[in-house]
Amino acid sequence: MKLLELQPEVAPGTPPEPPEDAPRDDAQADPGARTCSNCGATMEPGQDWCLACGTASGALAEHAGLRPAMTVLGLTLVLIVGAVAASYAALRSDPAAPPASTNAQVAQTPPATAPPPAATTAPPETTPTTPGATSTGKVPEVAVPSNKSATPAPKPATPAPAAPAPAATAPPAQTAPPASPPASSGSGQTTSTPSTTPAPAAPVAIDLDASAASVYDPYRRTTAVGVPGKALDGDGATSWYVDPAPGAQVGVGYVLNLGQKRGIKSVEITTPTPGFRVEVYATDEPTPPPNILDTRWAHITDKNDVGEGGKSRIVLGAGTSKYQTLLLWITQPPAEGARVRISELKVFG
Repeated sequence: MKLLELQPEVAPGTPPEPPEDAPRDDAQADPGARTCSNCGATMEPGQDWCLACGTASGALAEHAGLRPAMTVLGLTLVLIVGAVAASYAALRSDPAAPPASTNAQVAQTPPATAPPPAATTAPPETTPTTPGATSTGKVPEVAVPSNKSATPAPKPATPAPAAPAPAATAPPAQTAPPASPPASSGSGQTTSTPSTTPAPAAPVAIDLDASAASVYDPYRRTTAVGVPGKALDGDGATSWYVDPAPGAQVGVGYVLNLGQKRGIKSVEITTPTPGFRVEVYATDEPTPPPNILDTRWAHITDKNDVGEGGKSRIVLGAGTSKYQTLLLWITQPPAEGARVRISELKVFG
């Protein structure tokens, strides 16, 4: 309160008196001198900035926001230059980076190929088959409690075709077991297999004309000989016969020309003079070789005691080898007498 009382009262409209230290006289003495609008310091005529407080004056004072704008512009230029320098440095340092990235990609390639072994695909296949089987099992269970005579029958019939499809797809091993039991137990199947095999290979009589037969006597050891065609006429009352020379070794043959190369499986001889011996030869040529020792003859088999019981079948093979000329070479006489007779002769191929 005392301080306020000591201060002189100032009229409300009067401006404050300048401080005693302010250079009034100089300003009033030099009317052309300039002063700072902020602090009142004296400024030279060409001076744009106050050296005391840094306030702009003159033309710069009219554009008070120019300095901040220049500052912002300068900072922006600095940031742009820094960004350009950083990007240039990054580009210069990139060439070393790609090798690392390629190496990483090469390392990642093997694991990429490893996952697709279809292991993930297999589980889904087994999963649907299992629910399919369980779903088929549930359908009959629902139909059973219904206790409807006509309705349950068609319902299980509908899911039944769906059940065999997954069963065949999922367990192929189950199909194999049923096949094995019938094979072991079914003896009829074994008989059916051989029946099919011999059916095409069953011996079939070859139709031969009477002119297909002839006598083979390269050593002139016969004294009498009958008509060869009578052994092929289908009449058991007629026969072909041959009488060897007295005291001479029997060596005469009965030749058949089959007309073409055929597979020969067996020969059936019917005779009223049993007990003689026959050697069977064959050749693929249409005419018989000149003698029995010729290498063109193929020796197939021998048969003793031909005609025991009136008829003998001589098995010659499976018919894989084909011949056109067949020879029954007689080497021993019958059990009684010297004449050899053949009433019927059939060739099977």
